[in-house]
Amino acid sequence: MLEKLKTNHENIEIKFEEENWFEILEYTEGGRVKKIRFGNLVIPGTEVRTIFGLKSANFNISVENENIKFTVIGYGHGVGMSQTGADSMAKEGKNYEDIIKHYYSGVEIIDV
Repeated sequence: MLEKLKTNHENIEIKFEEENWFEILEYTEGGRVKKIRFGNLVIPGTEVRTIFGLKSANFNISVENENIKFTVIGYGHGVGMSQTGADSMAKEGKNYEDIIKHYYSGVEIIDV
């Protein structure tokens, strides 16, 4: 873990023997990690997602024995529509209105 963080942040210092060597500092309105602290480093949850190849920034971290475990919930950026899912629906013959209504409830599509 430390090696992966050091690839982007060579000045990081983590004292793993300390109980609170990591801490989720802030969440987005959608429940994703907005800011997290690892030792002396504070970075966005989206960067953690990229560094560790997580499917979402909606994650929890736990330490089990000497292992660090990321539990990830969902996929993507949390804006509500899956590009892959929408593409699959289109290939099945669904139109834009069907796709939008599938991902967003209570939507009305009108001409303006």
